[in-house]
Amino acid sequence: MIIRRNLIRGIGASLIGLSTYNILKPASAAKSYKIEEENICNSDDFVINHEPVNDVTETQLAAVDDVVKMLNVGPSGSRFRYDPMLSEIDVGGKILWKATTKGHNVEFMVAPNDIKYKSKMHKSAGYTFTTPGIYTYKCTPHVSAGMIGVVVVGNDLSNITEAMDNVAYYGQAKDLIQEILERFYVR
Repeated sequence: MIIRRNLIRGIGASLIGLSTYNILKPASAAKSYKIEEENICNSDDFVINHEPVNDVTETQLAAVDDVVKMLNVGPSGSRFRYDPMLSEIDVGGKILWKATTKGHNVEFMVAPNDIKYKSKMHKSAGYTFTTPGIYTYKCTPHVSAGMIGVVVVGNDLSNITEAMDNVAYYGQAKDLIQEILERFYVR
């Protein structure tokens, strides 16, 4: 049996609920945004708001032993990669990290004798490797996305344990560095 008081309460609650919905609906619609997914597997479809960088001359490119591109999309379709991820050079060899778009840099994570190096953001960078050993490096803002690389200088693997097991690695970087080193070098 419906009591008049319960009926009035129910109607009142419904009206309050509907009016609250209509009042809040425009406010929440004004703050809403559309999430667009990117197809990062096909680099032709990948659009990013980074300006292209062309700050390296042909003379500079000719003077180095290896050129590593800093990419928003790697050759396999993965986001934020260096290409190639592994470089092997002789002692005294030079590497140029070529910026293709803004938003990237190079910073050593592991290096023989704890050598420190960090390039400027948005710029190509070069380094001459005078100390043999394994160097691991990262793009500071994209390390957790797996933007890392490895340089082996003089075929010296004396610091491979440190290079594989460093506690500074996190995210995809940890797995990728171990995969690179295990694929090419056995402990």
